[in-house]
Formats: sequence, structure tokens, C-alpha cells
Amino acid sequence: MSIENSLLQRIETRIVLPEWAERVVSPAYDVLRPLERDRLMDQDPYVFLHVTSSKSDETEVAKTNANFDALKRLYEVGAYSAKAEPSLYLYKLKQNQHEQIAIVGDVSLEIFESGGIVPHERTRQNRTDDLANHLKEIGIHSSPVALAYDDDEAVKSLISVVTESPPILDFCREDNLEQTIWRIPNVTSDRLISLFENKDTFIIDGHHRMSASKEIWERSGKADRYSRVLAAFFAVGDLKIEAFHRHVIDLNGLTPETLTSQIAENDFVITPLDSSQSPEPLSSGYFSMCLDGHWARLQPLRVHPSEFDTAILQNRILGPILNVDEQGSDRRLQYLPGTVGLSHLES
Repeated sequence: MSIENSLLQRIETRIVLPEWAERVVSPAYDVLRPLERDRLMDQDPYVFLHVTSSKSDETEVAKTNANFDALKRLYEVGAYSAKAEPSLYLYKLKQNQHEQIAIVGDVSLEIFESGGIVPHERTRQNRTDDLANHLKEIGIHSSPVALAYDDDEAVKSLISVVTESPPILDFCREDNLEQTIWRIPNVTSDRLISLFENKDTFIIDGHHRMSASKEIWERSGKADRYSRVLAAFFAVGDLKIEAFHRHVIDLNGLTPETLTSQIAENDFVITPLDSSQSPEPLSSGYFSMCLDGHWARLQPLRVHPSEFDTAILQNRILGPILNVDEQGSDRRLQYLPGTVGLSHLES
């Protein structure tokens, strides 16, 4: 495989200017509830949420028009650099005592289609369609698909050398997430591209972004202009796995008492928790449930060693009791990353 056809490719991009970064760069979408997103957008016309989100009561056409106008507004006010020459970048995320560094570039949808990039989740078609329409109209990729690769000492060494140089962007928002970006020199980029020629990678975040990009590419007759996706490559050893909470917006017609009874009948020990007890699960194999503002610990019985927690949750509670298919397109199911704290599930 030649460098031109390698998994990792340079990107042509715009970078937010340092004096604008803290104002423009938004917190992660999943961290915010709809009301919190609306509040941030009301407070500042230049926060990037205006490009990726919209008020929930708007029509789809109005949402897309508002997104496009917001992007145009950012360009006109000079919040972004001019397009830089095609390059690779390093992107460091640091929060508390943990940090991880990604190599950022483009990946080919042809490689994804041929199995060179491996997904581990099914996607919801309604979410894919919404994202595809958004990407097609806005015309930019602003959030990379996160890919993982096996630890590689040669790659690690090259990253280390680049991070010894001054970054082109370094800032921290009020969420205490430090973000730093370096542009990788051309010689180093060539070496990294070569190292990634036959590297196995899998998607760790962004399944819907990848699926939506592939849908646009296919709609266009696989036109070259739609054939690449913004991606961030993380070494497996640098990753920290956080909890990923499920929020079901109704009880499928059940009362809280009936729901609790049916969960118990499906082989769970249910232990109510008082306000002095932390609702954090004790370990893998335990769950916590917030129902009407009250927490309980769920311990499944008769668990086969091959059963993952996610499978237990789906097969014993979400599917048979709440009629939610986690692999389907049920809008009743929402996700919250573990970084937001369990308090977000209490209301």
C-alpha cells in the first residue's frame, strides 16, 4: 500500500484562534442536557454548539439553516484561521490526572467499507440520517471519529518528539478539560502515515458520524470530495474507560412498583440506598437505578461468565421490561457519559 492510499492521511483544516478558543469550543455534546445546551447558546452567539445543535422546538430545515448561519458567523468574525496546508496534528486531552494524545488526520471511507476500520456497535438509522443531512448541508467535519490502535513504540516515540515543541493551541474551559494541539512536521507525518499503512484500528466513539459520512459518500455516487472522514487515533494503552449511563424517558406504561417487581422477578437483588450511600456501582456486575429520584443497587443473579454488563442490562431489563432495543432506533433511550456524574440521572 502506498502512502497515498494509507489508512492515515493529512487533512486540510481551519483551527480556532487562541484568543477565541475558550469562547468557541463547546463542551462535549453528550455532557449537556438540552436545557443546558439552550442556556449556553442563549448566552453566547459564538459558542460552537450553534453549529452542531439547535433549539429543540425548531423544524429540521430551520435547524440546518441556523447551523449554517452560525458557522458563517464564526468565519466572518475571524474566530478561525485560514485553511492551513494539509497536515497531521496531535491533540492532547487532559483532565485531572489523566491525559491522552491522539493523532488527527483523515481516513478513507473505502478502507472502512473494506473492513480496515472495525466498528463494535450497530447504529440507529434515524440518528445516521439526521447526521448525514447535517454534514451534507454544513459541509464540514468538526468532531473526529475516535479510533483505537495497539500500542506502538515507534509511534509513541514520534509523538514524544513533537510534543516537545510549542503547540499551536493550548487552552482550558471551565469544565477543566485541558486541550492542546500541535501541527506535525511533514517528515514526521510521512513516517506516521507509513507506520499506519497496515495498522488495525477499531471505532471507540463516533459510530454514527462514520455511518453518516458513509451514507453521504454513497448518496454522491462515491464522489472523491466525500470519501474521507476526520479521525483521531488513540493508543489503546492511553485510554481510560468511563461508565456510560442509560436514561429511559418513560416506564413503558408501568408503575414504579410494577417495574421494580418485574426487575426482581428477572433475577435481581434490589437494595434501596439512602442519602448517605453512594449510588456508584460497587464493581463490574453491579448496576444502580434511579427511579422517582430514589436510588437502588441492582445485583444480577445466575450470571454466566461470558455475559457482559451491557448484555445483562439489555436482556433482563431494557428489552423484556421496558421494551427498549439498545441496538435499534428507539428515541426513548438516551445516553450520558460517566464523566457527567450520576446526579444528571436524578431528574
